[in-house]
Amino acid sequence: MINRIAAIVRADVLIRFRRASTVVVFLLLSALAYVWIPDPSTGRALMQIGKARALYNSASIAVATAMLASLFVGLVGFYVVSNAVKRDVQTRCGFVLAATPVTRAEYVIGKFIGNTIFLATFTAGFMMTSMAMVIVRGEAPLEPLVFLKHYLIVMPPAIVFVSMIAITFESVRFLEGRFGDVAYFFVWSMVTGAVAIALMEAHVRAMAYFDVGGLAILIDRISSIVHSTSISIGASPFDASRPPVVFNGIPLDATLAIQRLVAMLVPLPLAGLATIAFHRFDPTRVRRGREKRHRHLLSRINAALAAPLRLLAPRNPIAADALLTITAQPLIVIAAIGFAIAALAENTPEVMLIAFAAAAIAIADVACRDQRAGTVTLIRSAPNVKTYFVAWKLASSLVVALLILAVPLVRSGAIVAGIVGVIFIAAAATSLAIISNNAKTFIVLFLSFWYIVLNDHGKTAALDFAGFYGHATPATVAAYLGVAAALLATAQTIYWMRVRRD
Repeated sequence: MINRIAAIVRADVLIRFRRASTVVVFLLLSALAYVWIPDPSTGRALMQIGKARALYNSASIAVATAMLASLFVGLVGFYVVSNAVKRDVQTRCGFVLAATPVTRAEYVIGKFIGNTIFLATFTAGFMMTSMAMVIVRGEAPLEPLVFLKHYLIVMPPAIVFVSMIAITFESVRFLEGRFGDVAYFFVWSMVTGAVAIALMEAHVRAMAYFDVGGLAILIDRISSIVHSTSISIGASPFDASRPPVVFNGIPLDATLAIQRLVAMLVPLPLAGLATIAFHRFDPTRVRRGREKRHRHLLSRINAALAAPLRLLAPRNPIAADALLTITAQPLIVIAAIGFAIAALAENTPEVMLIAFAAAAIAIADVACRDQRAGTVTLIRSAPNVKTYFVAWKLASSLVVALLILAVPLVRSGAIVAGIVGVIFIAAAATSLAIISNNAKTFIVLFLSFWYIVLNDHGKTAALDFAGFYGHATPATVAAYLGVAAALLATAQTIYWMRVRRD
């Protein structure tokens, strides 16, 4: 049993670390450490306590970067590792495994350990990069053991939670696709938010045992140490007239150790659910799942609605691709009708924001689904499609997005900003799907950005990318249009490099 699990772990780790995307993610984390730890001379600092900056010693940088790493692993880590089972299905390796003595439990455990090792490796790399920033911008000697202590306090529960949730979502049929990708974002947000509210506002101390991200418990501990609730983590402005605050870190006592250990063990029972739900690459179960989805009532309703559209433009490739998106996702037509009714009944920024989120999710994989389905060669044989592939996918995405957003845009009154917002999300979805060959990249980045916009409530004009709150300035609109153009130019360049290579 141990040898079989070890073989699964070894294969999973080798596959992950041999991919170019692994290097890209590692470089991205290294760059984030540089951005998150700004030079105090810029008027910004990594950690603020009572509007004064914390002195750049090993303790303050270790605590702050560990919290940021936990946030990154919680939000992004899932989308990085939640393709282990899917990859084995697509490469047909899973069907070979199905003919071996490997059991469901062994496979689930092996993939869970593989996820854990992958995320732990990147966390260690980020920790070392943060340690290097102490040498570059620090104001006190580097203390490696201080970094190790604080990362061990914060990160293990977050890594275990994300690793277990990822394999569980892949094993449960209705969570294995894009619905699971979207659902996870809200699951993580609600779990961390509920724990923070219960622990810091309701003072329910028992919730500390469920703080898998460690953010709430660390803020609570820091507040008790510095005797202030005004704490900010992340590169943000500070009051330069106040002297730096010396923060010596969080002491590891028995209570904190037990809380973090329990938080790390909380997700492990999900392994039982994953083991029961996992199909073990049984061809009959995989095929039966696909057939059920095709027979779904919503699919039949959507196909009936799409039939008249198919007659309107049978030879138009843009309409054909948009129609394929609509028929593949039955809820698009229903969402368009629902948001139209909601916008006509009550014209609020929240309605438009939710409609934008629905449109973004609907078009997330338009530009990469052909790669996944293995139909790229066939598609490129169509007239002009090979040459104008990026423009074709952009236009198709715009059609689908506008179907959902047409009425909310008209009702909002911010037509110009709204149209630019649609172009922005369509360009981002198209570009990121082509660049990464994965819809998850756009989903996690957009939902994170969307969550910030939602919580900002229009206070920052630069975030009002579609005029939700009427605060978008001409400069804001122009900036998002420029970002869209830059993304498309990058995607076009990468696409042509791949075409020439192939």
